[in-house]
Amino acid sequence: MALTAPLPLLPAEGEQVFASACTPNCWMNCRLYAHVRDGKLVETTAAPFPDSRYNRICLRGLSHPQRVYGTDRITTPLRRAGKRGENLWEEISWEEALDEIAAKLTGVRERYGDKAVCFAPLSGSYALINGALAGAAHRMANVLGATLAADSIDLGLATGETQVAANLASGMAAWMLAHQPEDIANARTIIAWGTNVTESQVHNWHFFADALDNGAKLIVIDPRFSEAASKAHIWVRPRPGSDSALAMSMVNTVIEERLYDETYLRAHTVATYLVREDNGLFLRASDLDPTAEPVVLALDPSTGVPVPADPNTATTAIFGTYQVQTPQRAVTVRPAFQLLADTAAEHSPEAMWDVTDVEPALVREVARRYATAGPSFIYSGMGIDRWDNADLVGRGIATLGVISGQIGKPGATPFGSLMGGTAISIIFTPGVLDEWTMPTGNHTAKLNYLLLYDAVAKGVTQQWVPADPSNPFAGPRSSTPEPVDWPVKALIFNCSNFVSNFPNQNRIRNEMLSEENVELVVSMEMVMNDTARMADIVLPVTSWFENDDLCAGMHPFLMRQQKAIANVGQARSDYEIFGALAQRLGVGQYFSESPTVWIDRIVDNIATTLQRPEVAEEFRRDGVARLFDSGYIPLSDGGFMTPSGKAEFYAEGVIVNYPESMPSLRIPVTHGVDPLPHFEPPFEAWRDNPKFAKYPLVLNQRHSRFRVHSTYYEVPVLREMDPEPLVELNDREMAARGLVDGDVVKVFNDRGEAYLKVRTNNAFPDSTCNINKGWQRHQFLAGGYQELTHEQANVRHYSCSFFDVLVEAVKADAAAIPVMPEAQRRGAPTLVKEK
Repeated sequence: MALTAPLPLLPAEGEQVFASACTPNCWMNCRLYAHVRDGKLVETTAAPFPDSRYNRICLRGLSHPQRVYGTDRITTPLRRAGKRGENLWEEISWEEALDEIAAKLTGVRERYGDKAVCFAPLSGSYALINGALAGAAHRMANVLGATLAADSIDLGLATGETQVAANLASGMAAWMLAHQPEDIANARTIIAWGTNVTESQVHNWHFFADALDNGAKLIVIDPRFSEAASKAHIWVRPRPGSDSALAMSMVNTVIEERLYDETYLRAHTVATYLVREDNGLFLRASDLDPTAEPVVLALDPSTGVPVPADPNTATTAIFGTYQVQTPQRAVTVRPAFQLLADTAAEHSPEAMWDVTDVEPALVREVARRYATAGPSFIYSGMGIDRWDNADLVGRGIATLGVISGQIGKPGATPFGSLMGGTAISIIFTPGVLDEWTMPTGNHTAKLNYLLLYDAVAKGVTQQWVPADPSNPFAGPRSSTPEPVDWPVKALIFNCSNFVSNFPNQNRIRNEMLSEENVELVVSMEMVMNDTARMADIVLPVTSWFENDDLCAGMHPFLMRQQKAIANVGQARSDYEIFGALAQRLGVGQYFSESPTVWIDRIVDNIATTLQRPEVAEEFRRDGVARLFDSGYIPLSDGGFMTPSGKAEFYAEGVIVNYPESMPSLRIPVTHGVDPLPHFEPPFEAWRDNPKFAKYPLVLNQRHSRFRVHSTYYEVPVLREMDPEPLVELNDREMAARGLVDGDVVKVFNDRGEAYLKVRTNNAFPDSTCNINKGWQRHQFLAGGYQELTHEQANVRHYSCSFFDVLVEAVKADAAAIPVMPEAQRRGAPTLVKEK
């Protein structure tokens, strides 16, 4: 599909230039030019956006030619010739591969039902046709009535923020209310909280720099002395896993010192709503008079009489304890803000000092600056999401933002710079992509990845079961998740390195993907990564430069990806592969249209949804279109997606991520859940855990600039700069173990082990160590870092707690290091039979 306008770039002699995009899960997704000579991709360069502030490219985006033509790239279909994981293969034809897969899928469906087939895209590409978040696997799962694995990463923090701001939905809903990246530059105070922005989101760092040039103050909250911390005016080093306590200490400071924005608080939060002490519900007029409407009440302090809350927000009480008479008895009630103040007082900076390790004076300084020196922008990252208690961190941060009034205006949001006013938000907007992802009109059966472990290994999952499927606010049928039969016997991975990127790798490899538990594993891949090695059949897929597609990232632009080169080897696109399987399974009609037809339909649907016809015109002309105007500020009208229409730092129920993002399933406060933000210790990585004596190091897994999760792990130019996995400890922890740089160490706990070299890094605090994320098993001396993590599922957010992990590190005895067979050490597939 050609663009109607020429590209604003003069190609070199003998060169063709195509519009493209870099689409890994880095969130930012740069626009690229693909330079082609003699049919080969020779260079990728930054392509301009309509707004030059978004023009950028990183090392990974420059390295694509080496990835496309890498010596380890898989270019023919492969069938396993040994045990799963041995990396022994025979080449087969596409016809053999597709026929065999189709036959096995048919058998699984006949014996166990359609849902026993699971399509498992993850996040390896943000492209909409051949990618993960809304790509062809979603369509395939829908037309077969199969299971679609979904969610379980990046959901903890977001669930907590959503609890306050958008609890009619769940999942990442609050992130749709974030600001566009450019708005960072409008802030006067920026808190970078648990984010490695200079490396994992380097595309946004220049907006920080713009703000600093304009006089903003940067506060970095991070246990590690990060690159961003080196640029900060204030660096706060909390104990890992204590961030919810720190957030509530700041809330306490804002309330105690009366720094809250009382006008905003009254108008746009539930601060004045009276809460019954006996059941935790808001007091309603119908509680006092059964014939009255169930409107929520507040207390008129001049008369001592409850009155309707919302018309009287300016004058009703936000503090105090009162008695009201119901037909049954007298009931004690308090304004919701009083209850927040009481809970926050229990989390004062002084009370939490021993929890957070942050001096109270510093907590108060940061809280004062945030509340009074606005507009203030909290840019939170995944460092505070990878914990079992992450939702409580999100609730605390969102509460801090709304009571301070640092929300809904330029430069002010507690939700960071994520999906608000961005192209990727369209993917999650109900109805926009339904024609593409749900062609049957039926909802696809979705299963959280953390529940997939038991679905495969046991055939039963522990899930919330709605009491009334038509009314999620009726809550679950029981107070705890219930067993639900859900056998999964076939797995098809695309845009997914599940084995590398999910926790408790030994359980995945030895139990979940054992030949006894799963009958078929298919990996659609470019390289022989950890997941491909555990497959029965590996299907070679095209790179982003071999497809026609479109991409939506966490910026305001929809981008075109033109097919720039012929498919390498026998590689096929995800869409083509699913279409060939669909044909064999009797549903080929759903894949009869070309990708370019779907690109046109999707663009037209997006333009219609946004009521911006110019989007389609600009996209077809220039290969890029802005979906949301510059300066787009969510929540500027003060309305929230909650039952009250207000920010609910106190809510009548706690939302959980099941089964869809909207509407949420809500556990009523009458079931005993805590309606307020608070601190709970981490699941594992905490000093009070008895395991701490045996495993005294918290395992961090930092995202580096050389990979996006595991994508780019094999690219030579990046490996030159970052050649091997290392474990990092500070000099005190090194000395305590008798270690020096270059020693081979064993990092271990009761789940697994990893053997690798050690390096001193004093950026990390005591009682911690770090192994950068994304290395594959064959790149370690033995084992791997994901053997050390756990698959504990917090039943509120169902998100992986990668950092909530304890380990120990000791110098390794060379003779004790397990020997990896040569076939498994190789980066490429080991062929025992060539076609």
